[in-house]
Amino acid sequence: MKKWVVFVVLGAILAGCGSGGAKEASISESSKEKSTETTSSTKQSTAKTKASSVKKKVAFKAADFQIEEAAYQIKIPDTWEVTSEEGFDFYASDENNPEVIMIYGMKKTDFEGIDAFKNAMIGQITSDEDVQIKEESRKEVPYQTAHYSGYLYTITTVSDGANVGIQYYFLETEADFVVVNIVGLPSFYDRNAEAITEMMNSFVSVEQMNTQNL
Repeated sequence: MKKWVVFVVLGAILAGCGSGGAKEASISESSKEKSTETTSSTKQSTAKTKASSVKKKVAFKAADFQIEEAAYQIKIPDTWEVTSEEGFDFYASDENNPEVIMIYGMKKTDFEGIDAFKNAMIGQITSDEDVQIKEESRKEVPYQTAHYSGYLYTITTVSDGANVGIQYYFLETEADFVVVNIVGLPSFYDRNAEAITEMMNSFVSVEQMNTQNL
């Protein structure tokens, strides 16, 4: 299977996110029921909520991988596990939540430019009948990391009745056109905006990293 079309086969991932969405909905419903308890219980619940809402600093770890002959590095949360998945140059997921990052790319010589690459990818995304896209969720904006420029294309899909967010970062590196694909529940992006930005800014080719260190 060609790497540049493999992202359309996300059934298992979306199904996992869907079950996570059901769990998230269950937790939300339980919270509503607790709100009807006594004033004392409500105060205790509120105190616990405030304590749990304090953001913990995300710890990162560096991960190395290759796209064709080019070596790359990216930082991911240290709770995420890197695994080998057919068709992807890099694949890592949260051990406890339905959150995934997938990276794959093609040589720049295979396309006329980043726009042609991006349009080909989006064409595959929107033409896949198995991916139920909420049309109003589609957004495309220019995107800049610490090292590369390109585009961010976001969509919301529906899996098992739950909303699943998918972000596609189309980037042009020294040798390749790359897709960094992040999948998770919509609430994941709200809670982890800073962590996602740090991940994207850390994505760099080893060649570029060595040049900057000279």
